[in-house]
Amino acid sequence: MNYEEIKENDVVYRCIGDNFDQGILSCGFMRKRTAERSQYDFKIGYYSCVLILQGSGRYLSEDGTVTPMQAGDLVQRFPERLHSTEIEPDGTWIEFYISVGHPVYDYLTSLGLLRTDKEVQVTTQHPGDVVQDFAGLLNSLKEATEASLPYLLMRAQELLIRLHGSVQSPPSDPHEAIIAKACQLISGSNDIHFEMKEAAAVLNMGYENFRKLFKRITGISPQRYHTGQLMKQAKMMLLSGLTIKHVALSLGYGDIYSFTKQFTKSEGMPPGRYVRSRQRDNTKRP
Repeated sequence: MNYEEIKENDVVYRCIGDNFDQGILSCGFMRKRTAERSQYDFKIGYYSCVLILQGSGRYLSEDGTVTPMQAGDLVQRFPERLHSTEIEPDGTWIEFYISVGHPVYDYLTSLGLLRTDKEVQVTTQHPGDVVQDFAGLLNSLKEATEASLPYLLMRAQELLIRLHGSVQSPPSDPHEAIIAKACQLISGSNDIHFEMKEAAAVLNMGYENFRKLFKRITGISPQRYHTGQLMKQAKMMLLSGLTIKHVALSLGYGDIYSFTKQFTKSEGMPPGRYVRSRQRDNTKRP
């Protein structure tokens, strides 16, 4: 699909349920050729994400911050947040947008799948690489039955996650990549006896330099990080129905007492009480 084939406004609005802000599922291509297509002091009750395919303009935040917009940028309209989008009236602006309900936005944000620190994000995504996927979602949504809308909502979320995954990260400490690899190595170990010197050796570092760098980047020691990861695994295993003894032995603890002592220190309660408290919480949910 090339941009010449894109109509002036090729959009579709659907809704799951009766509440528009909660259940909206909308997407489409838009051309904005004139200054009249700019939107000032605009606010919506749902989330909308725009990928600029062509053109340029300015984003005006609620606090007055002005951010340039150009092709390849991901522009976000956050629920209930006042903003303005000013289009350069040179006739070149083309966008594709996806809108989803407020609960979907909250869910994806809670999982860290949306980059919400800025309204305008620079991406590594070449717009042409996703146009066919955009068109496919749009066409499917136009023809969808009410029963198929939840499945198309999943496709819309996949596209949002893909777009946010292409957002360029700001320049960071060059050592962060080293420690990120160390975290992967440590997280991959399911044994309390994992030797931190092994991780340092894989990274071609002396242990003491590794320990200091790890703590500087993460704020905690590698051993404490390892214990925290083991406790996350322990909680998931316990909540899946495995016995305390099975979990303790699986994670390399020699006996239930040692595991219970570590779990209690980390979580503030012994494993048995933790499981019971989570079970009570679940029964209280509507």
